[in-house]
Amino acid sequence: MKVALPQKPSRGLTLSPGGLSRRQVALLVAVGLVSVFVGYALYQRTTAASRSAPAVQTATVRRGSLVSTVSATGSVVATKQAKLGFSASGSASGKLIELNVSFGDHVKAGQVLARLDPVPFQVKVDTAQAALANAEADLKALMDGATPEERAAAQAAYDAALAKYNSVAAGPTAADLAAAQASVDQAQANLDLAQLKLDQLQKNTYTQADWVSAQTAVDTATSSLKSAQAKLDALKKGPTQADITSAQAAVNQAKQALIAAEDKYQNVQNGTDTTTSNSAAQQGYEAAKANYDAAVQKLNDLLAGPTAADLASAQNAVDQAEASLKNAQAKLDLMRQGPQPTDLASAQNAVDQAKATLASAQAKLDQLKAGPTEADLKAAASALASAKLDLANKTGPPKDADLLKARNAVKQAQVNLEQAQNDLQNATLVAPFDGIVAAVSGNVGEMVGSGTVVTLVDPNSIRIDGTVDESDVTKIRTGQPVTVTFDALPDTRLQGKVIAVAPAGTTTQGVVSYQVSVGIDTQGLTLPAGMSAALSIETERKDNVLLVPSRAVRTQGRNKVVDVMEGDKTVTRTVQTGSSNDQMTEITSGLQEGEQVVIPATTIRSTSSGAIRTGGPVMIAR
Repeated sequence: MKVALPQKPSRGLTLSPGGLSRRQVALLVAVGLVSVFVGYALYQRTTAASRSAPAVQTATVRRGSLVSTVSATGSVVATKQAKLGFSASGSASGKLIELNVSFGDHVKAGQVLARLDPVPFQVKVDTAQAALANAEADLKALMDGATPEERAAAQAAYDAALAKYNSVAAGPTAADLAAAQASVDQAQANLDLAQLKLDQLQKNTYTQADWVSAQTAVDTATSSLKSAQAKLDALKKGPTQADITSAQAAVNQAKQALIAAEDKYQNVQNGTDTTTSNSAAQQGYEAAKANYDAAVQKLNDLLAGPTAADLASAQNAVDQAEASLKNAQAKLDLMRQGPQPTDLASAQNAVDQAKATLASAQAKLDQLKAGPTEADLKAAASALASAKLDLANKTGPPKDADLLKARNAVKQAQVNLEQAQNDLQNATLVAPFDGIVAAVSGNVGEMVGSGTVVTLVDPNSIRIDGTVDESDVTKIRTGQPVTVTFDALPDTRLQGKVIAVAPAGTTTQGVVSYQVSVGIDTQGLTLPAGMSAALSIETERKDNVLLVPSRAVRTQGRNKVVDVMEGDKTVTRTVQTGSSNDQMTEITSGLQEGEQVVIPATTIRSTSSGAIRTGGPVMIAR
């Protein structure tokens, strides 16, 4: 093709050395690049087409075991553990004096773990034994009947009650009337005296006794003030040598008494002294110790001099004595000034009281003269009946009700003794089985209540508690075998069995799950409680059945079919299937052992070129 060139090149256009312009050269280069791209695309399509027919993958129909499992997660739970505490009957058990274990210690059955102070519990046992002895003695006394002395006392009481009743019924005697009249006369004399004193005060006169009493009060107050001031002065000067010597002598004497009491207590403890009880010797020692401590304290206080409190107390005594003296002196001065309104009021009150006493005495005399009242007769009759009943009880056999009450008291005392003995025994905490200490609460010296002190677990007695989904729980039964693995022990696989399935589920955020407990053989391993575990529960197992990979089976209409290799051809065949798991399916009819079934190839689209790749691994259960 011939190209006509212009006579003059346009502006900006230059000729190449070969005679072509730059624009023509660029056009030729672009055409070449397009040709190369189109050729490469045709090559890719041709290559992809050559790979679109993959090789057929097959699996052999064989006999084997088909196992269906359910997976679950769980954790280790100790099935043999004990929270041990002191089971005393009181609200507070006692003081902890021994704690022989710490967290993580291995202990043996019967080993002493902790102990309370046994003294308070022994005291309760002794008290309960004494109460039982008293109850038994009361029962024996009731069965034996009253002693001659008790019968004589009851007879005397009855006789006195009878005499009293007869006396009341017969009315007052001449002596009773005379005594009542004497009381009236005395009350009249007291009234006359009180009235005379009131009259004297109203006339502005005091008796000689009044002046003596007032002066005596002033003298007594003056003496008390001098005594209190002397004591204060003595405290300020400090103890004398005689005081110190006396106090030191008291300490020495108390020390000798303490040594003697301690020796006696030791002799009782050693059995060399059988004339004194253990409790009496102990009390004697404690009393001597208290006396000695008091004597030492008194000597130390004396040597230390008076305390601020002692000085304050002595000063207070001086102040009170001064106040008493002022009051006594003021009263004497008032008497010198004449009777005061308070004196007149007091004298009038004495007259009024004397009149009331006279009226009471006169009423009693009048009552005696009138004879006994109905109430007096009833009271005397009641006292007589009570004395008669007591006499009958003392002289006759015991009543059945009294015997029953006494026997019940003995039984109650026996129960109290047994409880006290149990509390004493329970003051020592022992391990009920071999195990490991999981927790310790309390410290030596503390008061321990009825709570847990030591928690003991047996690491060899455990189970696994796991959870399964509601869709799987219906497949699980007790006795099914379980394989257990642990993230913390990657090389450990233990075997177990389902021992329990929860009858009710737990809902968490709308998801229902059920607890499954698995008992395992630890094979001597120590598995801490709380360790995470993975469970594979065998829900179904069929042995010696025809198996094909589950991928080979597909649904065609209402039938299950597989593709079978017959020579070089693939034939679709209808089969009957049984159980299946994630990998294999049981064939009950339609196939023979040894036949080859086709595994449909997986297809994966390449993200870079868009090409289709086929094939992939075939999973066959063993």
